[in-house]
Amino acid sequence: MGLLQADLRALANLPSTPAGRRIAISTVTGLALLGMMSWWGCREMLTRPELLQMMQDRSPGNSLRGMLGFALMPCSVTATWLGLAIAQRQLFESQELVLWLSAPIPRGRAAVQVLLRACFLSLMWGTALAAPMLVVVLRNADAPATAYLLMPVAMLACAVPVIATLLAAQILLVRFLAGRWLRLLFALLSALASVAFSTWLLIGLFTPGGERAAELAAAATTPGQLPWLLDTAAELLTNAAHNTLHGSAFFQLLAWVAAALLLFAATSLLHARAVEKHQLSEGPLFLRRKTAWPSRISSAIRRKEFAQVLQQPAALISFLGFAFLVITLVREQVLVGGILGNWRLPREVAHLGAMLMHWWLAVLLVLYAHMGRLAMWDGAQWSLYMSAPARPAAILWGKLQAIALFLLWPLLLVGAAGSQILGASPFTLLLFAAIALAGTVTALGVLTIVGTSPRLMRPDDGGQIVQGSRSFLAAMLLVIVFELASAPAVQGWWWLAEYLRRRPMRGEELLPYAPWVVAAAWLLALAVGGIGIGIGVRNYGRLSRPR
Repeated sequence: MGLLQADLRALANLPSTPAGRRIAISTVTGLALLGMMSWWGCREMLTRPELLQMMQDRSPGNSLRGMLGFALMPCSVTATWLGLAIAQRQLFESQELVLWLSAPIPRGRAAVQVLLRACFLSLMWGTALAAPMLVVVLRNADAPATAYLLMPVAMLACAVPVIATLLAAQILLVRFLAGRWLRLLFALLSALASVAFSTWLLIGLFTPGGERAAELAAAATTPGQLPWLLDTAAELLTNAAHNTLHGSAFFQLLAWVAAALLLFAATSLLHARAVEKHQLSEGPLFLRRKTAWPSRISSAIRRKEFAQVLQQPAALISFLGFAFLVITLVREQVLVGGILGNWRLPREVAHLGAMLMHWWLAVLLVLYAHMGRLAMWDGAQWSLYMSAPARPAAILWGKLQAIALFLLWPLLLVGAAGSQILGASPFTLLLFAAIALAGTVTALGVLTIVGTSPRLMRPDDGGQIVQGSRSFLAAMLLVIVFELASAPAVQGWWWLAEYLRRRPMRGEELLPYAPWVVAAAWLLALAVGGIGIGIGVRNYGRLSRPR
């Protein structure tokens, strides 16, 4: 119990230090925002009498079970993301592994500690994303207090088996099949899980209420099509809402959880040997001859950023996984069905609006990762930056050059997908590229402001950038600021759609206005980008000063 007590004591001691208070406040604030969004979205859907009546007519007696299963779905999704992306790295690459594996503790205790941390994180995310909707559904059904007491049991039953099974499978694979290709496979799964979870979360936040209501109605009218774990947990809560305890469902969930934990306990004994196998399989992805590094600071920093991507399989695979995701978004017409189906919009305008929407969503998915290149992910090199005889502005400029080139990847992907899937014309592609390049400059200014903020990126007493829950607050702030910077473009699109609704026009008639649209986009980009980079240079200098 020593490791568990240490983690619990670390959590209890968070309010005792300034850094701990910032971590605790940012964590609670971020999860509370997600919880409020989930609460408002569910209340918006369940206050529609016609929706409730339709679900009751199509699935009499089972609509409550389907809604509860739909509400529990974030628990399993979060568990899959944690098991493939975060807990996997803690199993084999955590800095504490050296201490844990050399300490006089039972064999496999380190793996158990990783599982406990993953379950704790899953419960936090599940409480933020699933609990508000469960409470709204149960209140709507006039459920007794017993149903609310069983909510943590249902959420853990939907998450713990998934995490335990995923981690056990990874320990077995690394122990007996460790090698270069397995590391690449794990890197691919981790990248896909991170991108898929971010996409699922963003789509859930930005999907209109009508589409969310349709998804809820589909789940409520077909409860038998839910995964077994979700269906059994929903059945347990449904019977509890009717003031009865379904013993069979309760013991089935307990048996499944116990079986997953026993499987993990057996495989945890192989964890130490699996870590050794994983470390022996390390190596650069590409071998190249040594060349002299540039003498200019900005060029050297830019080359360092490119080298970090080229020499890390996970980074390269994440770029490829992101390409697959963007193509899927364009093919499925995610969030742009109304634009492409609006017959009042000329075909060229509809294609341009859909491509810009997909580009905006794609940039939003990668903006936080690229923002971390400014300071957050460079904690190991921060002491070097502070002691080097270089201007902080030169270091920042080298990073911004690399980030600007990385941000061209979403533009190229959406342009290629728009040409091949949507059939956009060459002129539409040219206009999209001009506007999206201006948007890239805007995004660069936004991430510079947030990514160099001293309150969010202040180094700790050891000179390292604290990578804790403040990063979650930075991600939320980045999204909000980017949305505010994009608000004029959204307002212009609404004005154009309303104008074309009153006075339909052909694409050729709108052609003379294209240069003015591009000029307005670049005027906004230069304003936001210039202000952002100016603030970033000032903030980077403040971050680089000795404390």
